[in-house]
Amino acid sequence: MGKGAFKLYLIIVGMWVENVCGYTVQDAPLLENRPIWLKACQRSDSKINECINDMFLHLFPYLAAGIPEIKVEHFEPLALENVAISKGSGPIVISGKLYDLHVEGPSNSTPKNSEFIRNGKQGHWNLDMDIPLLDIKSKYNLKGQILVLPLVGHGNCQLKLSEIRTKISTNITFPERNQREIMQVDAMKVKFRIGGLWAQFDHLFNGNEILGRTVNAFINQNGLEIIAELEESIANSLAQIFKKLMNNVFVKMPTDLWYLDEEQFAEYQRELKTAGTR
Repeated sequence: MGKGAFKLYLIIVGMWVENVCGYTVQDAPLLENRPIWLKACQRSDSKINECINDMFLHLFPYLAAGIPEIKVEHFEPLALENVAISKGSGPIVISGKLYDLHVEGPSNSTPKNSEFIRNGKQGHWNLDMDIPLLDIKSKYNLKGQILVLPLVGHGNCQLKLSEIRTKISTNITFPERNQREIMQVDAMKVKFRIGGLWAQFDHLFNGNEILGRTVNAFINQNGLEIIAELEESIANSLAQIFKKLMNNVFVKMPTDLWYLDEEQFAEYQRELKTAGTR
């Protein structure tokens, strides 16, 4: 396949990196008391990183199912309204969108190797996140031109990204909300590696089965190379999603419920002991 086709498949697989819409951080009252799904850590603990990682790991299934009391919607499956597409100039022009995205697999993520550092009202939370599989089903609508070849496609598509290994770096702050301290993710960067990619776009080239099969086959034969070319852009999209997911819960959970000083942690231990004797 020539250079024009190579650029085509880069554009098609890269189309979900432009603008991610759908998952939003919803306003809700602060948690007043510590719920059963929230574990707490002691700030001065020499193993604070392990504790923070365990806290987040324990929290994850509840996040996936949704937490109505703080207006956290489920993200398994994760629903995204649309991903805008605008790529290319000159001989290659394409525009359109993916929409009605349905993403399965985020809840199987495993946080690892947390590094939680706080300096006053600022800090960093860096962690690894392993995701076995993301299965993305959506509709798409594309229109453009590749050299002299018009490109028109609309219909259903599916992407499967497997063995995803991510490294997440965040800048966090600790502002006050209603006289209680919260944690907020202000900036995030994501690096990742993917073990495999499979894709299927139906009704490409206005239903031309031969051209459609050719492009789909080429995408699947060169999946890892495609991802490598698009690593930075895809990482930016993942950062958008992960940042919203984290802020949607942590800006509603005061740190006095999960990041405790020695006196607060002693009280927490007493509460656990009392609950265990009931």
